[in-house]
Amino acid sequence: MGGLISDTKLRILRQLRTEPLHGYALAAELDLSHGYIYTHLRELRDAGMIEIAAERDGKKIYQLSENGQYLVKAFEDEVIPES
Repeated sequence: MGGLISDTKLRILRQLRTEPLHGYALAAELDLSHGYIYTHLRELRDAGMIEIAAERDGKKIYQLSENGQYLVKAFEDEVIPES
């Protein structure tokens, strides 16, 4: 199943499973650049894996969509190498 989604995107989805976050917080949590995280967030949103939960202080708060929850559950037992 590993070819279905990149490790970085799966790390983002797993982080959002814990709590809804904005892009800068996700970038900090996952040690990724802001530009890189927003590219992935856009792609995940376009794919229907995440959605905007709210907007606070001009920042979009992302959360898993129902499809994103199913995808993360499908990968629960797989080991993700640290990047």
